[in-house]
Amino acid sequence: MLHNLSNHRGFTLIEIMTALAVLAIAFVVLLGLRNRDIAISAKAARIIDATLLARQKMTEIALLKDKNTGERSGNFGDTYPDYRWEMDMNETPYERVQEVIVKILWKSEGDTESVEFTRYFFVKK
Repeated sequence: MLHNLSNHRGFTLIEIMTALAVLAIAFVVLLGLRNRDIAISAKAARIIDATLLARQKMTEIALLKDKNTGERSGNFGDTYPDYRWEMDMNETPYERVQEVIVKILWKSEGDTESVEFTRYFFVKK
């Protein structure tokens, strides 16, 4: 009993190669999206850390008894070695109100990124 090979249903080599090419392109796109998501997640973590450090610095300023105007800067030591802070205390038109600007800076891919917060304090004169 001889079977005719042309009557068999199946995939040709061209169809298989096309399917593999489509899968390969899809995997490359998915890997690119995954890498982008990892980069975005890392940036979000940096911003969250900087925001928490700025809140910490604002709390420290609120607890200071001597709120002299001027600029100050520093770092967070070994705990957060990649971050540094800059602070500017300014007088306002209101006698008992002082503006405090805290900026948290860090290096990211060769650029300096930052978050900046402004808060107003009532000072005792």
